[in-house]
Amino acid sequence: MHADTAPPPWTLHGRAVIALYGKHAEAALGALMLVRYKDSPVGPYDELLWATAPNPSPVGPRPQVHNIVVSTEASVRWGRHNWGIPKGLARFEWQQEGQTTQVRIHAPEGHLLAHLAYRTRGISLPVSTIPVPAQFRTLAQPALDGKTGWLLTPVNAVGTAQSARLTVLDAAGFHAPLMQLRPLLTLAVQELRLVFPVPERVDGVALE
Repeated sequence: MHADTAPPPWTLHGRAVIALYGKHAEAALGALMLVRYKDSPVGPYDELLWATAPNPSPVGPRPQVHNIVVSTEASVRWGRHNWGIPKGLARFEWQQEGQTTQVRIHAPEGHLLAHLAYRTRGISLPVSTIPVPAQFRTLAQPALDGKTGWLLTPVNAVGTAQSARLTVLDAAGFHAPLMQLRPLLTLAVQELRLVFPVPERVDGVALE
């Protein structure tokens, strides 16, 4: 599909590193995701995001993406338009050193947003979000770019995962507390298949 016309649903394929964190600020759970999509409706792109849960929404507490940068303008445009995901543009620089992968992520103006390193270990096992109750995998995002209401998106994913070790060398320009936090669990997911459906739009409902 051409990047000028990329409405939902989207099916994306790639690989990811997902780090889960315990209590952070006022959120019970946080997740850092570093993803390399090899294909999507807007082509390949890289992504770094920080999400927390639970967050208040018109349908009760739900996960919400707070900080996110991607490597293409098409992903920025359609992520904001389709699902209210507050994407910004960044440049990703990848480097492989033995079994360690490093990535430096820079803002368009050139300053460093984040510097991460990770390595994988152990056996790979299949993983899926299918057993997870919908409320725990439904993103609730306020609409962006002058639109009103909320967008509710139940995300589904499958892949194969193995243990990983993540080191946050710098995150001052992205989410500074990550330099002091330690993840409870870090997984490297290969053969990732991620589905973002058409969201449900909710307007004029007070937060619970």
